[in-house]
Amino acid sequence: MLLLTAGCQPAGGQHASEQPISLLTASLPETLNPLAGFDSYGLGKINESLFTLEGKEGQLPKLVPLLAAKEPKISEDSRSWEIQLREDIKFSDGTNLDAQDVVASYRAVLDPRTASPLAGSLENLASVSAPTENTVRFRLKEAQVSFKTSLLIGIAPSELVDPTQPVAESTLSRTPIGTGPYLVEDFSSARLALTANPQYRSGQPQASPVIYEAAPDDNARSQRLATSGFTGTILPPRLAHSFSGREGFEVFSAVSADWRGISLPAQNPLTSDTKVRLALNLAIDRQQLIDAVLDGSGRPAYTFVSPEYGENYAPDAIFTHDVQRASALLDEAGWVRNGDEVRSKDGSAATFTVLYNPGDTLRRDLSLAVAAQLAELGIAVEVQAATFDEAEPRSTKDAIMLGGGDDPYDVDTQLYKMLHSSYPEAGAYYDNPSRYSNPEMDEQLHLGRTSLDPQTRSAAYRKVQQLYVAQPSMLLLAFLDHTYVQRSDVEENWNTSGLLLEPHDHGTTWGPWAKIHEWTQKQ
Repeated sequence: MLLLTAGCQPAGGQHASEQPISLLTASLPETLNPLAGFDSYGLGKINESLFTLEGKEGQLPKLVPLLAAKEPKISEDSRSWEIQLREDIKFSDGTNLDAQDVVASYRAVLDPRTASPLAGSLENLASVSAPTENTVRFRLKEAQVSFKTSLLIGIAPSELVDPTQPVAESTLSRTPIGTGPYLVEDFSSARLALTANPQYRSGQPQASPVIYEAAPDDNARSQRLATSGFTGTILPPRLAHSFSGREGFEVFSAVSADWRGISLPAQNPLTSDTKVRLALNLAIDRQQLIDAVLDGSGRPAYTFVSPEYGENYAPDAIFTHDVQRASALLDEAGWVRNGDEVRSKDGSAATFTVLYNPGDTLRRDLSLAVAAQLAELGIAVEVQAATFDEAEPRSTKDAIMLGGGDDPYDVDTQLYKMLHSSYPEAGAYYDNPSRYSNPEMDEQLHLGRTSLDPQTRSAAYRKVQQLYVAQPSMLLLAFLDHTYVQRSDVEENWNTSGLLLEPHDHGTTWGPWAKIHEWTQKQ
């Protein structure tokens, strides 16, 4: 799902603070239904969630109450989560928020008839009920401290939720009703216009309207921002950095938990070899990739855990760039090189294919750069474009350039699906795509997910990272910095909000505009 940006050209002669906020985006969402994934990261502009994100730039945000009145009441076994709702919340149609709205929203996501893409994030939810008019009770199948990250889903009015209807066919897809600071004024494949909700409980937002206009091509988006008066956009690092020092513009880089990495298929004789997987991780010069492809906007990724996770992060769980050791490991595994030729073993060439999403130039360029580095090691990598639907049936034999970090606000959500042996069978093909299986890893992941003791959890997750670097499942490359460009007169005319640690899905609903409803005009 893409949560995203767009814009329109402001009328000439307007003062900047009187102009609409007009954002150019690579694509617009196909649906505005929160039960289909829109507004599902705790920053809903139309449909709000029980909790929201609060934090400083570059730090792991805290999850704090939004529609919830206070922190959850959690049972001793961590399987029962009881949440009291605020009693001053109204939907934009004037009806009051109550527990039945929350229950209906979560039950619809769980119901297979709705085909909600959010169902996988609630795999551990056994039931949801309403003991009182303003109390919601979640029952989990097993203890899961990270369940709080599942409380960022946008809530819809129960009267408009049909658990028998696919979310794609719901009226909420085009005309959502929410408790948030904005209403939908216009929505098409080319444009999404939001206007301030005059009944919003903390006051009507001053930044209104907010207009998102689709502009799929990166270069065209850059040119339009430079010449057509738009407020801002998201751009790949190199294009974004071309605005650095240019009069009238500011460049922002948001730290993210959004990683890029290559799956290593289990049915390819080369990439299924554990020594080869380790050799690939040692051979890759991650910093060179970041400098050359990301224009410096990123950090090396060795595991799925970044430093923002504090005590859960193992700083020594890294792969030191060592081509000599990588070459020795390949020799030990029987993948030998004759002269400058591609390595081979028992008549099989040391080769594999990397698939990338054809609409993503960053994944393409990273794939090509990895192929160039591995060629020097005697490994031939073919890079091919393939849609996700085309890649799925090939995922056991061909590698895929993947991105992750969808729900990064607890370390459990970064690790469990990517490393536990119950996946990908328990989820999608891109969960644990290399079919990694290690009983000790499973044990530590389960301990980290279920333990109520923070120190036990942290120790388990540090152990997970140590196990991973000893026997990696993938070729992780980098955590990205998301780069945005905004007109400099915005800061002259508005008191704006700061950046947050961003997930994989991002765009102009993030960056400098993540909490745009909090902006106030300068006098």
